[in-house]
Formats: sequence, structure tokens, C-alpha cells
Amino acid sequence: MQRIDLPAESLLPHRPPMLLIDQALEANEDTITASAMVHADSIFVENGRLPAHALLEYMAQTMGLWACWQAKEAGLPPPVGFLLGTRSLKLAVDSIAVGSNLALSATRIYISDEGLAQFDCEARLNGELIASAKINAFQPKDATSLM
Repeated sequence: MQRIDLPAESLLPHRPPMLLIDQALEANEDTITASAMVHADSIFVENGRLPAHALLEYMAQTMGLWACWQAKEAGLPPPVGFLLGTRSLKLAVDSIAVGSNLALSATRIYISDEGLAQFDCEARLNGELIASAKINAFQPKDATSLM
């Protein structure tokens, strides 16, 4: 894996309050790793805790990091992607405390010529797997035609 060590905002088009990832760490042709602290001002935090189902968005943004990193490496602008859904979402906790540091990863399973993609994603807290999912997304060749 190649060390990236870039702020997520330098790759993702997301901005607060929807920017949830803090740092892109390492990547290769199939996988990216990232880190995120659960911030008190996150739009998903309730009573000082992040509900575990919100980890789906953290993992989806990690997928987006991979796509944006690949585009950057190819000299292209960041692509637009749409979260379609998930299969096999597994949550080992109910919630996560504010201030927790999450280790995130997304590994490409496939990307079709039409832009359909599936990634195997994980979220870990203190080395323990707390969430995993196979996430489906769509990256159109021309996003403006959809808007």
C-alpha cells in the first residue's frame, strides 16, 4: 500500500457537516484506509454518542476516498458517486462515544463499465471490528446528465 496521509477534505467533495472522514492514510489499486474521529458536532451524534447505523455513511465516504484518490492519481477531477445500498451490514455495537477514533477501510470487489461498484468495507475501534458491509454505489460517467 502507498502512504497517502492527506486530509480527507483534499480528496472528497464533501464539506461539513457531511464530511465525516478526517484522514486518508494508505491506498493501492483495490483498497484504501482512513481514520475518523467521532466529533461532538457531527450531524449524526445524539447525546454524546454516534448511533452505529451511521457507520454506513463513514464506510461509504471511505469508498468515495478510494474513487477520488484513483481519479487524482490519473489526473482527473473527483468523481461523483451515489450510495445505492448495502448487503450484509453487520454492527457489533449500538453506538460509539464522541472522541472515539475509527479505523476505516474499503476494498473494491468490482466496478462495472457502466459505473456500478461494490466494496467490502470495515470500521474498527481500538482494533476491534465494530461494523462491516458490502456497499453498492454508482459512479456515472456524466453526473450532470442525472441532475
